[in-house]
Amino acid sequence: MTSHMSDRLHQIRGYYSERVHPRLQGYQILSWSSREAQYGRFRVLLEILQQCFPPDYCPVLLDLGCGLAELAKFLLEHGCMVDYRGCDITEKILAEARRRTPGLQLECCDVFQAQPPYPAASFEVVYCSGIFNLELGNNDAFALRGLIRMVQLSRRLAVANFLHRRTRRKFRACHYFDPDALLAGLHQAGIPATVREDYMENDFTIVCHKPAAGNPEPPGRS
Repeated sequence: MTSHMSDRLHQIRGYYSERVHPRLQGYQILSWSSREAQYGRFRVLLEILQQCFPPDYCPVLLDLGCGLAELAKFLLEHGCMVDYRGCDITEKILAEARRRTPGLQLECCDVFQAQPPYPAASFEVVYCSGIFNLELGNNDAFALRGLIRMVQLSRRLAVANFLHRRTRRKFRACHYFDPDALLAGLHQAGIPATVREDYMENDFTIVCHKPAAGNPEPPGRS
């Protein structure tokens, strides 16, 4: 398990570190097809936050795999106040994020390690955009474990987007998910969850709510 996790980190860090360049736009560094596609995913989170929190409330939000932390600017520009925290496993990406947007709380760490760097229920909202999409060979199992960890770190919501298997044009470097399979795994783990798949043909968003009592457990564990 430790070796596989190390391989995963090495693959991800290598892929994104090579893409960092001060003259490239954030969406290009992070492999989104366009700024509009990147912001289309952010907009879903914006709508969820507006539905779940009053306008004058400022929830603590962890942007997991924050990349260049462009979510913070997007939410601010749309009048959505959050207490923003960002984390990523690629220090070169974070260095560029700090250069472009100084003053944000950004940390280099892996929340999916056996002992996470944050205590349970540290954030009201845990969000990630695209971090499960790079093909690593075990994406389906890793995504389910990742969502469960996100719920454990949250006090209210965990929100993540994924590439949708229904998309017509697929790329070898990417993994495409079945939303029904992820929902089934979450429900088996005792996590209430819904899916949004009405905003892009090639994408969907999972919204997980904190279970009423206790932390969720991975499927198969008592």
